[in-house]
Amino acid sequence: MSKPLRILIVEDSEDDLFLLLHELRKGGYEPDYLSVCTSQAMSQALGVRSWDAVTSDYNMPGFSALAALKLLQESGLDIPFIVVSGKIGEDQAVAAMKAGAHDYVMKQNLSRLAPALEREIREAGERRMRREAEIALNRQFVQFRTIFDAMTAIIYVADMQTHEILYMNQYATSLYGEDWQGRLCYDLFQNGREAPCEFCNNPLLVKDGMPQPAITSERRNVKNGRWYQLTDRAIEWTDGRLVRLQIAVDISDIKEMERIKDEMISAVSHEMRTPLTAMLGFTEFLRDNEVDPARQRDILETMHHETERLNDLIGNFLDMQRLKSETGSFSTKDIAVADIINDGVRLFSCNRDIQGIVVDCPANLPTIKGDGEKLHQVMINLISNACKYSPPGSQITISAKAAGDEIIVTVQDEGIGIPADLRLKVFERFYRVDNSDRRLVGGTGLGLSLVKDIIEAHHGRIWIESNSPTGCRVMFALPTA
Repeated sequence: MSKPLRILIVEDSEDDLFLLLHELRKGGYEPDYLSVCTSQAMSQALGVRSWDAVTSDYNMPGFSALAALKLLQESGLDIPFIVVSGKIGEDQAVAAMKAGAHDYVMKQNLSRLAPALEREIREAGERRMRREAEIALNRQFVQFRTIFDAMTAIIYVADMQTHEILYMNQYATSLYGEDWQGRLCYDLFQNGREAPCEFCNNPLLVKDGMPQPAITSERRNVKNGRWYQLTDRAIEWTDGRLVRLQIAVDISDIKEMERIKDEMISAVSHEMRTPLTAMLGFTEFLRDNEVDPARQRDILETMHHETERLNDLIGNFLDMQRLKSETGSFSTKDIAVADIINDGVRLFSCNRDIQGIVVDCPANLPTIKGDGEKLHQVMINLISNACKYSPPGSQITISAKAAGDEIIVTVQDEGIGIPADLRLKVFERFYRVDNSDRRLVGGTGLGLSLVKDIIEAHHGRIWIESNSPTGCRVMFALPTA
């Protein structure tokens, strides 16, 4: 059965046209043809319908194969172009091939025409399929790039052999700069390494030429110190080669939360064990021994003190956890600073160990905007600390003043003070200044951390200054309403 063939024949000789069609039919084709011999006619023919191939005589009056080839190339069509001539020399044939002709056939040997057409049409079809595949792959790449650029994760593609970076999304570019083209991944991401990383997964991503399942790992980046969860897999690039795609999600905050959680569990268990051990020991002692009333009272006083410590620890811990979940839902209103101070002082006014608590708070101070209950908790913690770490008979002074668009509150004591190099660390969770005077007093190490979290949640700041010659001043500032 003859194969249909849509062929445009550039020829000015009727006899040669007849012989050419005869050879095509002998070669198994049923030509659907149009014969032209001028530039204008060929341009019109290329525009009105599609063709499987073009053949052209080399020399014609006012036209030529090279001119016809140029017209075809200018049209942008990828159609086999074969020169068919009876008087073409070897130099002319080579020139035509260099210009873009796919083959040439001598009219004395037209039996080559059908096989040449079959080969060139097949190769043109393969080229078309490759172009379509590349277009589809590029379209898919553009879609993926749009998605990747919208993600807050480092996403890049690197050559599996050379480690050259082929693509980076916008988020990665914002972190590592615009000049990534041509850079090697271990040089750009790992602070200028001169060799591939020892943990590189490239050898595991491909086996026998086939991509393997994705590999997930966690690494700390030496360049910025951040922790990342890495997902590596081999994918096919736009040119057909297998490359490595890596998606790196920043998990530093999660790692920090895990660290804090572990420290909190360790610290809470340690701090809870101390009062529980004392309470258990004294309870067993009272159960197993006859104790005179005076000794019994001392033991009960100790147990009561340790119970209070345990209650403070649990209360502060729960308050800190509750603050994390409620920070975004504070009930804010205009609050008079004097009310917060006076409410806190009232709770400690009967403290027999303190000579007195002096309040210096002008009545005409601007109000602040905040959560009254949380700020009340701040005052209770700070006044309680001042009482706890002040010697008997000392004085505590609480003052407030306006400074620009802030209200600054100061809680000043005459106690044992805090060394200058530790005045930032005391705001860390469970941190306690490790000296004998403070260890005798005790504490959970959560109070100041909780106070700092509340103040910062109100967009304020807190710090500690020396109260020469003894004690310290804990100061916090909150914006006015």
